[in-house]
Amino acid sequence: MSLGALREEVWNALSQYGLALHPTPPHGHHPNFKGARRAAERLVATAEFQGARTILVGMDAVLKPLREAALRAGKALILPHPDRAGAFLKVEGLDPRKLFRVREVSRHGEPVDLKAHGVDLVLIGAVAVDEEGGWVGKGYGFPQAWLEVEAPFATLAHPVMIYPRLPVRERTVQLIATPQRLIRP
Repeated sequence: MSLGALREEVWNALSQYGLALHPTPPHGHHPNFKGARRAAERLVATAEFQGARTILVGMDAVLKPLREAALRAGKALILPHPDRAGAFLKVEGLDPRKLFRVREVSRHGEPVDLKAHGVDLVLIGAVAVDEEGGWVGKGYGFPQAWLEVEAPFATLAHPVMIYPRLPVRERTVQLIATPQRLIRP
């Protein structure tokens, strides 16, 4: 199975069973799904999230509860620049409601060199994951395939997005939170 076929299989299942939330249809996105807030609460309760001071996080809708929780807890966020691939902005001490839209990041964020800045946790969206930590993304944008950060990677997934073993994978994650459980591959 190709990466494209795998993505289509997951996106189609989320659509067919009415599991996708805004933005819909889920095709072309790291999908937001029913139960994502519960999965986010599960991830927020982990030692990795609690102990992180600086979190690199994508701007996918599914990750919004994690960005909000991090800002409420006084953590610094590093986010991909919405207009410049490979550039990042640091946001801290900001009311979480000010990051409602992707464009707000460039207005409130300060440019940061990711290589020179320490990151404690990376939060990424997913299209599919497996029980061994395999991960497949939407195929473009953040997180870039070349992104290498010395920190654990974590994601949120609906059970429909989880495979026992992916036939193809793009990277590995160390933590997967679902509405029902926490997977530590």
